[in-house]
Amino acid sequence: MEKIEKILLSVAAIVFSVSIIVLTLSDAKFIFGLARHGEETSATVIDTKSHDEGRGRVAYILKVEYTDKYNKTYIKNDIKTYKNLNPGDKITIIYNKFSPQVADIKGNHNRKNNFSAELFASFMIIIAVIYYYQEFKSNPNYWKFKKRY
Repeated sequence: MEKIEKILLSVAAIVFSVSIIVLTLSDAKFIFGLARHGEETSATVIDTKSHDEGRGRVAYILKVEYTDKYNKTYIKNDIKTYKNLNPGDKITIIYNKFSPQVADIKGNHNRKNNFSAELFASFMIIIAVIYYYQEFKSNPNYWKFKKRY
């Protein structure tokens, strides 16, 4: 039973580590795509949904409508902000000119803050993996399981 628990714990740690690293890469692609290929435009708030994040902090999920420079209209319904905006309000957003569905509010630092935390967690995971690998390699029992030719 102890061996199964160790295996399950190892698998859970690997899945958690991979998911943190994938989230970090996804946010990096989003942030750097907007930074490099971003275009500013005006957007209209269509709908807002609020949800409590705890400790008295309320986040708002916005549904906005905007047009790109070719006058094609897009609707994005997952922009997160802490500003209370009402339907009909005008905001400035930045969208990726090569993928106009990728957009965020200008000056919105929520995703950047999440990226910083995820990047820190990724580095800590990598350092822990290197440390435990070194501990495992220096263990004398490690060589007992190696096949000798």
